[in-house]
Amino acid sequence: MISELPDAIEIGYSRRRLLPLIGMGALMTLISASTAFGWFPYSGTGYHHIIGAAGIAVFGLATARFVWGLFAAGEPVVFVSRYGIRDLRIADEFILWDSVTHVSGCQCRKQKFVVLTITPALEKRLFATMLTANRAFGLNGIAIRTSGLATDFDRLLETCSACHAAPRYPGRSQLSEETVAEPHLAASFV
Repeated sequence: MISELPDAIEIGYSRRRLLPLIGMGALMTLISASTAFGWFPYSGTGYHHIIGAAGIAVFGLATARFVWGLFAAGEPVVFVSRYGIRDLRIADEFILWDSVTHVSGCQCRKQKFVVLTITPALEKRLFATMLTANRAFGLNGIAIRTSGLATDFDRLLETCSACHAAPRYPGRSQLSEETVAEPHLAASFV
């Protein structure tokens, strides 16, 4: 557990972690292009060209997203506070810890996620489409991935768990989601 928990934490992209992802994405896009355009010495059939074109689309878009993240590396994308969490990569919504029933870690296809299990009321209101996609991958809740961030999985999970368990409104009864304003962001991992 984190003994001295700051009021809020900002986590941005890490250039050092994004560069290998950009290199791998560019390599996969080049391999897909060589398959689609028949640059290999063997004579490809029709489905090789289709697979190559699909690879260009998938890996090209992923690489473009990583390049965008490289230019946005100075700005925070994940905000964790005593009141809630906001991941701008998922949505612009601030999710209160009162709406989160459980914080856990999960690994899906060699990638680790911090999974937030949310209340049914919030699930119906905000994230129906995203939660359906997450359930298709075996994740029960909102998945926050750490790839490319300036922090690692263990530290993000520890921070989220500590903030979820911390008293949020000392001396007050619970506040509604509409009355909680954007928290002041004090600490930074950028």
